[in-house]
Amino acid sequence: MNMSTIGERISTGVPGLDDIIEGGLIPGKVYLITGPPGSGKTTMGMHFLIDGAKKGEKVAYASLIQNPEEAVKDMMRFDPSIKVYSTSKKLLLFDLGPMLWRESSHVPTWKSVLFRLREIAEDEKISRLVIDPVTAIEFSMEHPAEKRAELARFIRGLEDLNVTAYLIAEMTDLDHYTEEHYLVSGVIMLHYFLHEGRMVRAIQVLKMRRTNHRTGLYPIEFTNRGLEVKGESPFSNVRL
Repeated sequence: MNMSTIGERISTGVPGLDDIIEGGLIPGKVYLITGPPGSGKTTMGMHFLIDGAKKGEKVAYASLIQNPEEAVKDMMRFDPSIKVYSTSKKLLLFDLGPMLWRESSHVPTWKSVLFRLREIAEDEKISRLVIDPVTAIEFSMEHPAEKRAELARFIRGLEDLNVTAYLIAEMTDLDHYTEEHYLVSGVIMLHYFLHEGRMVRAIQVLKMRRTNHRTGLYPIEFTNRGLEVKGESPFSNVRL
């Protein structure tokens, strides 16, 4: 299988983003993509999957809330080829929302969902996986140590399968960090805020293991081709 390597890196598929993380992502690691609603998280995940599909990889999108076909329709306005890849099964779509909804309170939903995701990765022999959003999984707050241990096993399981994965998470409290932030190999935060009288988007790499990454806020825009990181940061005086 062509792992679309850049040296020992694989591309995020987002123009300009690879440049600030030493050429791309380390294959076989798990990354957290977080940010508020409307910041571009799902689109970023689709860029990542399309990049793999274009290079001969088998990739998967697992939706925990909306019908995954809706995400494909949204992405078609930027890259119509996504429909070709989903139809040909190079991009596999999994709707795990019903699995969450039918679970009873007596069944540990998060364990069964994580098990199913690992099962998908292993059975389908995929190289890239996007889980959108991982925050839909209801972890037990009574046993935080158990949550951390199960997440660690899940992440390790994906890495053992050599799957490069995005965990997409909603985040509105910038001062609140969860287990996911500490367990993953990298954290990329998308921002959407008011700047000089208009709403703007920005991207920030908070963490990237084994990578000499840039840490500033970089403008990111929706163009007719999707998301693009635009040069140096004009946000040095912004407080989020």
